[in-house]
Amino acid sequence: MLADITVREWTLLAATSYVVFWLCRAVYRLYFHPLSRYPGSTLAAVSTSWYEWYWNYYKNGRMLFEIKRLHDKHGPVIRIGVNDLHVSDPAVYQDMTRIDSGFTKDPYFYQFISLPHTSIGEIEPSLHRTRRKVLTPALSGSRIQELAPAILAKTEQLMLRFDQVADSQTVISVPSAAKAFTMDIISKIVLGQEMGCVAEPNFRNEFIDFLHAAFDVGWMAPAFPTLSTVALALVEGFSISVIPLALLILAQRCLKITQKYLAKFDRTDSATKDATFDVESKTGSPSERSAVIDMLMDPSSAKGHKIPTLEELNDELIMLLTAGNDTTSNAMVMGIYQICQHPQIHQRLVDELRQHFPSPAQSIPYDQAKTLPYLTATIKEILRFAHPLPGRLPRVVPAQGYSLHGRQLRPGTSMHTSAYILNRHPDIWDRPDEFDPDRWLRDDSARLDKHLATFNRGVRQCLGKDLAWCELQILLANLFRRFHLTPNNVGPKDMEWVDLVLTVFQGGLLCRVERMD
Repeated sequence: MLADITVREWTLLAATSYVVFWLCRAVYRLYFHPLSRYPGSTLAAVSTSWYEWYWNYYKNGRMLFEIKRLHDKHGPVIRIGVNDLHVSDPAVYQDMTRIDSGFTKDPYFYQFISLPHTSIGEIEPSLHRTRRKVLTPALSGSRIQELAPAILAKTEQLMLRFDQVADSQTVISVPSAAKAFTMDIISKIVLGQEMGCVAEPNFRNEFIDFLHAAFDVGWMAPAFPTLSTVALALVEGFSISVIPLALLILAQRCLKITQKYLAKFDRTDSATKDATFDVESKTGSPSERSAVIDMLMDPSSAKGHKIPTLEELNDELIMLLTAGNDTTSNAMVMGIYQICQHPQIHQRLVDELRQHFPSPAQSIPYDQAKTLPYLTATIKEILRFAHPLPGRLPRVVPAQGYSLHGRQLRPGTSMHTSAYILNRHPDIWDRPDEFDPDRWLRDDSARLDKHLATFNRGVRQCLGKDLAWCELQILLANLFRRFHLTPNNVGPKDMEWVDLVLTVFQGGLLCRVERMD
């Protein structure tokens, strides 16, 4: 009897079976799935892939704003995927990020926004702990204090570029200048040598160009990983528009850059996957070999640490350079724009700087800049408002489950939180959409510090927190003491942004520069 069925009938049967399967699965996910009781998007409940594709690829990184709208409509817990909840409750966020919470990174999500087996992309807690122990000395508060004079020297170099713009009566691209500034600093910390971006005529270099090609794109890979893999195999030019395929291309193109900075090591093998490096010839103790690359290549940096292969080393360096560049520079751009847009805030900041530093020619070091209360309050507000890493950072419910507002979540459920939404929660932040440094100077402002989600919390807290603070304190103090910046034909539309893992502005920030007395 089966032999009598035609190809057309087989095809129709297969198609019908697939449609029935899809409909049954959709009904289950909508009405019988353990998360079906939670409000949210119907499309997300049926298909995480299509929901993410629509908002993050077709709508170009606007899923975060849709999530915010759904929270405003439905409350602190919404469903944003088949097995995904998004939570805006600050108390739940605090609980999830406790050191002993048991929550781990969502491996499905992180495989698409980072390279594997790096400090950012490592999922296994024990491996992450070991890598973090290796990296922490290079980015600790005490180490950043030692680096502060070098950061001030780089600031002085950048101030000379602003001087040149003031003389020529032209405009300066603040995003380009900020990215060059942070790239020179993070490359010095990571590689032991700076890339020299501030000295470049247009503040650009090869790595920054590759970096922007990778991240100024949509989120296709998390939605359709199979399609993304096929795209990489077929057309490299197309694959630059997906993540992590863009990161893989970035890694390949930056391999030569990494090798260039490895000249100080004696390589004992060819540049293959099994390449190793000898650091015994390096002089000084491990603490003196303070560049990240030195620490990664030193097996004594931490118990259990293994020297990475060339590819693993390249991946780690790329992720650190990326994390230390666009995040802080985007905060600088948004901060400078907000200060310029609020004359009263700008004047109070300038008055404080003038009071403590009467001469505009005087360099303002980190030790003195960090004691200025209004500058510090302004930077805190920048970090709340600018959200360098704005979007979802999902964690997986541990084996014992989790009680969320009286309902038990099963192990493996993915719970998302976002700095952008947490830093605007109306129960914590009065007038959350207003840029207001004074909120950090009121009597009850101490409670705000623990709710600032910009750097994450717990064992996954951003390693570069102290570095970001140092860069912002030194740069903004020296910049606004010496120069008056006026945005040149820049409107609110230019400073609108989308979430492409990192913040990507829709326009630029060009400023005219005048010297101050």
